[in-house]
Amino acid sequence: MVEVRWGRWAGRLARLLDAGVPMLQALDFLAADGPRREADRTRSICQALREGRRFSSVLQTQGAPLMMQTLVEVGESNGDLAGSLFRASDYCEERARWRKERMQAMSYPLLVVALLLVLCLFLFAVVIPRFAALYSGMGLTVGTGTQMLFGAAKAGPFLILLSIPFVVLVAVFARKKPKLAWLQVGHRLPYLRSWLRVDRTHEWAATLGLLLDGGLPLAQALHVQSQLPLQPRNRETCVRVRSRVLTGQPLGEALAEEELDRTLALTVRVAEMTGDLARSLLAAERELAERRRRMMNGLLKLFEPLLLLGAGLLTGLVALLMLWPMMDLLQTI
Repeated sequence: MVEVRWGRWAGRLARLLDAGVPMLQALDFLAADGPRREADRTRSICQALREGRRFSSVLQTQGAPLMMQTLVEVGESNGDLAGSLFRASDYCEERARWRKERMQAMSYPLLVVALLLVLCLFLFAVVIPRFAALYSGMGLTVGTGTQMLFGAAKAGPFLILLSIPFVVLVAVFARKKPKLAWLQVGHRLPYLRSWLRVDRTHEWAATLGLLLDGGLPLAQALHVQSQLPLQPRNRETCVRVRSRVLTGQPLGEALAEEELDRTLALTVRVAEMTGDLARSLLAAERELAERRRRMMNGLLKLFEPLLLLGAGLLTGLVALLMLWPMMDLLQTI
C-alpha cells in the first residue's frame, strides 16, 4: 500500500481500538470491509499476530512507513496503541495531502510550459519555414537576425522534439532523487532557500513532536528521528542536536545553531519553560505548514506571470524578425 492508504488503514484501526474492539477482531472487521489487496494484507497481519508476532515487526515485514512502525513500537511499550495509530495516520495523511497540494499548484505552470513548447514547435515547424520560402521566392535580402531565425527554424523542431524526452527524464530523476536534483538548486536561490528552510523545519518539528507526544524521551526521540527517511540535512541536524543535548545543552540553544527557521528555536525555548515540548512542537508544525503553503502560493503567483511574459516576448520577437523584411520592402515602394 502507498503511504496515504497506510494512513487511512491506521486511522480506521485506531478508531476501532479506541472504541474498545480487541485487536484481532478489529483486523477481521477491516479485512471484511476493504479493497481486495488491502484486505489480503490485513488478513496476513492478523494471521501473524495469531502466531504470536509483535504488531510492529509485522508492519515492518508488510512494508509500512517507517514512522508508523516507530510509533506503533512506542505504543506497544506504553500501552497507547490506539493513540500511536492515530498519530501515524495523521502523519501519513498530512504528507499525502501536502504532495497533492504541490501537484495541484504546479499543474497550471506545467500546462503553460507545455503550451509554450507546442507554440515554439508550431512556429519553427510551420510558420517560419513558410516565411523563409516566401522571401526566398521574392528574392528579398533579409537581415542578420532574420537569417539566424530562419537557420534556427531548420533545426528547431528537431531540437524541441529532442528536448521533450530530456525534460521527462529530468522530471523522473527529480522525482526519484529529489535530494540530488531540485533541492540542491533551490538552496542557491533566495526565495526558494527560505521556502525550503520552512519546509525542512516543518518536517523536523512534525516528526520530533509526534515521537515526543508518543512518550519517547528526548534523546531517544532524536536518535529515532535520525533513522527516519527525512531530508539529509534534517537527519544530520538530528545527530548534531542529540550530541549537544547529551552534553547538557538545552534543546532551544542546540537548535539555535542549526539552519532551521528561527521561530522553532524560540518556540522550543518557551516550551522548555512551560514543560510541554511535544504540544509546542506540534503547534509550531501547524504554523509552519501554513507558512509553507502561503510561500508556495506566492512563488507560483510570481512564476506564472513570468512564464506568460516569456511566451509573449518570444512570440513578439519571432513576429518582428519575420515581418522586418516585409516592412523594409514597403518602405522602398
